Amino acid sequence: MRLVVQFFRLKFHNYYKAGLLFYQKKGTMLASSASFYALLSVVPFTLLLVRGIGYFLGSLDKTQKYLFIIGSTFFPEIAPELLIKLQLLIKGPLFAGTKFNLLNFFFLAISTLSFLNSIWMGIFFITDDKNTLSWWRILKGFVIILITLLMVGMIFIMPPIIIYIIKFLQSNVLTQFIWDNFDFLRPALQYILKINLKKSYWLNSNLLHITILLAYFTVLYRWLFSWKIKFSEAFLASLSFSLSIFLGKSLFWIYIYYVRTSLMRNYGDLYTSVIGVIWLFLLMCFFFYGACVCNVFKEKRELGIK
Repeated sequence: MRLVVQFFRLKFHNYYKAGLLFYQKKGTMLASSASFYALLSVVPFTLLLVRGIGYFLGSLDKTQKYLFIIGSTFFPEIAPELLIKLQLLIKGPLFAGTKFNLLNFFFLAISTLSFLNSIWMGIFFITDDKNTLSWWRILKGFVIILITLLMVGMIFIMPPIIIYIIKFLQSNVLTQFIWDNFDFLRPALQYILKINLKKSYWLNSNLLHITILLAYFTVLYRWLFSWKIKFSEAFLASLSFSLSIFLGKSLFWIYIYYVRTSLMRNYGDLYTSVIGVIWLFLLMCFFFYGACVCNVFKEKRELGIK
């Protein structure tokens, strides 16, 4: 019990040090800069995702609709109009008839790199590592884009693949053969046979998406820190980022609930845009706090501290 308490105390101390680092490095200023570039690149980046995934799935319309459904899980329910406006904004260039090719991908990726460059600058200010600003960051930026496309693609294709595999195992004669001849696999088969696809919380909720996103941000944090942190440390940073989002959504809803009337009076129809920008700023704060968590672990390893 004492070891468990000591473990959690140590982890809390790391998060506390990350909070101090976020404050010392003016994390809110870094988040403001990244938010600005995110607003500039949100349309080309969304087009890149929709066109890239839609190219392989064969349906741009279904892809963009599903992508915005996934995006809604990251936005407070009090301001869904902003995502609807963004969806309408990209429909024009998306269905303008231009075919997706390597040249289109390149130009959309270049537009997106301005946002990624602000992320690299933020990592530099947090770590004071000049290697972060090398020209390799441009190539790394393209890798991040490809990883993002892969992650979004997995969110699209993983649920139907998992459902197909479960249905196959539940109704195929091969399952009975494995059951009769491989005793050590019976517990796993028994678990699969009991799965109710219509009632499975993991498949019918956002839990599968969250699992994929946790893996994505774990890889992303390791990539941003040039693999100088362990997977477990990057996972803790990814977990803190994800938990901050879902906790922040609840607190943000409470905040907006009380100031909504004032925002509507001051900004009129633009109040949803103001809410969206505030939430985007908070998302970037959460992201850079996760980067601070990574840097705390990196510095401890460089100093030989466990």
